[in-house]
Amino acid sequence: MAAFVGTGDLLIDRDLGTLRLTCQITSKEGRFALIHIPLQYYSFFLQPIQRLLFGEDHDEDAFKIPWPYRHNFLNVSITPIECSIVCSRALAQRFFQPLTDRFNALLGSTNQIDHVQISLEDFEVIQVDGQGLDAGQRVLELTSPLAMAGM
Repeated sequence: MAAFVGTGDLLIDRDLGTLRLTCQITSKEGRFALIHIPLQYYSFFLQPIQRLLFGEDHDEDAFKIPWPYRHNFLNVSITPIECSIVCSRALAQRFFQPLTDRFNALLGSTNQIDHVQISLEDFEVIQVDGQGLDAGQRVLELTSPLAMAGM
């Protein structure tokens, strides 16, 4: 998977007229997994989350590398219903897969909606930089056509 950088003008039609938005879109290189942890199980996964964020106790080299350069991409989001993590597939398998397998086995197959899940498919991460609209709205407007096209 090769990284690309695209720049240019994007025209967005609005009710109030046409808006000109200059942006830069960068694709992050790598294979990324999405980890879904229902909030009621969040405390069981604090140790792997901390290992992901701060490195392992015996890994002295991790502390020498500035935090922003430890991962190509990392996102940990906590909402009222879940904790979701996007990280490299290798880190998801290393830090979360063993605990997820054991944890889900203990829960059984009764209600799999409540299970901790690691996506089977890989995700593409894109970074959108630019001026103009609210950042969240800008990302939605740029990525909605991609999602509708199945990308």
